[in-house]
Amino acid sequence: MIEIVGLKKSFAGIPVLQGVDLAVADSERLVIIGGSGCGKSVLLRHIAGLLKPDAGILRIDGRDIVPLPERDLNPIRQGVGVLFQGAALFDSLDVFHNVAFSLIEHRAAAPKEIRERVAEVLAVVGMSGQENKKPAELSGGMRKRIGLARAIISRPRIMLYDEPTTGLDPQMADSINRLILKLSENYRVTSIVVTHDMTSAQMVGERIAMLHQGKILVSGTPREIQESPQPIVQNFIRGISEERAAQRG
Repeated sequence: MIEIVGLKKSFAGIPVLQGVDLAVADSERLVIIGGSGCGKSVLLRHIAGLLKPDAGILRIDGRDIVPLPERDLNPIRQGVGVLFQGAALFDSLDVFHNVAFSLIEHRAAAPKEIRERVAEVLAVVGMSGQENKKPAELSGGMRKRIGLARAIISRPRIMLYDEPTTGLDPQMADSINRLILKLSENYRVTSIVVTHDMTSAQMVGERIAMLHQGKILVSGTPREIQESPQPIVQNFIRGISEERAAQRG
């Protein structure tokens, strides 16, 4: 479903992605881990078609999207659902209009169908009956659920999750992880989850890839990552800082 070859991106002359190579199978759940500022979210934005790389190939369903003009990117973007950090809801809109936004914006359905689809996705994420509430009236976990409902209402083939459990208590984080699994199984979407939460990574990932210094350092099953002999991987998954690792020799 997704094939990335030699992807590079710099900002103000500072390299962030330095030759990312990655392939994601249809309906696979891939988790990308890595330290803060390593480029995980930047990589997601490239897959979503929101950023153009400086070099490299990014194929979605066999088609390289890098050289495509804006008008040709829009249909591809509509097939990609994104849950941003903090859910990125519109504060001035109620839940119904937040969830229905893309359908209304693109005139993708009649009003009756939009109401039915909003009700359907809210039921999927366990938020039925919340249509009239504003984001300020919702907890962090509830906002994440509404963000998920908005992401899946267009029935995407690819779902991207940017730190979906950040800022949530352990019980709500577990609930969001279970929702990710449910959406993957029910909709057969290809899922990419960016996280630094190893509990979440082990729970939702069929495969885990670690981004380090702008490249994919290692990729494997959760068990293979857990048993990786590479010190960088072990230090990350155990929460050992570089300073502490250096002191331990």
